[in-house]
Amino acid sequence: MKKASICFSEAQHAWALWNQTAYATRYELLCSVATKLKLDNFKAPLAFHHKHSAQLLSEPELMPGPTGETNELYTAGRGVALIIADKSVELGCAKALYAQLAVALLSGNCVLLCVQDSELANEVLTLIENLSLPLGVISLVEYDQFSQLLDSDVRVVCVLGEEELVKSVNRSLAGKPGAIAPLVTEVDLHRMPVAQDPKLALRYITERTRTINITAVGGNATLLELGSAEH
Repeated sequence: MKKASICFSEAQHAWALWNQTAYATRYELLCSVATKLKLDNFKAPLAFHHKHSAQLLSEPELMPGPTGETNELYTAGRGVALIIADKSVELGCAKALYAQLAVALLSGNCVLLCVQDSELANEVLTLIENLSLPLGVISLVEYDQFSQLLDSDVRVVCVLGEEELVKSVNRSLAGKPGAIAPLVTEVDLHRMPVAQDPKLALRYITERTRTINITAVGGNATLLELGSAEH
């Protein structure tokens, strides 16, 4: 495997392209490989979160202005997401991991994965090798390098496993200078309350606005006329 610093650099460079990729394309790429590999642990949470998040992630909300400008509210991925899974996350509860991975990628983030269980890590590596994604969109990093990645500019962190790991990562994030990256946690690996949250995508996105202002060339002429001396 590559060093953590190299994987992070590749993810940063790949993020702009992946974030601008149409949502439908992102979903199609992920769905096709899940079907090809017959990976139900990945396919099921992918379908669930696509059902609940497709409109949020793909369709901007139009907010017309009073004098003719157009405002659009849309979503974007946060940047590089780090997902950490300790030894308690094994094949039997892989859905908890794959739900986070699916949502992070669907939302437009690049993902770095640190998986301690060797069997699950091998399955994740097979998934990565079969995904036709640009270099850096998703990478598997040695588990013991997650501390190094926490010191980098990751924009969202997900921890799956024991509470002690969650507390340790939380302390590390709180001690970093600058903005604190959001922390997503899943400690109940069988009930998976977080993985089954239909609003999970909200933790991996930011909201942005796009404004097209045409008032300088006339805007809404009817409204502008109301301000003239003749009315």
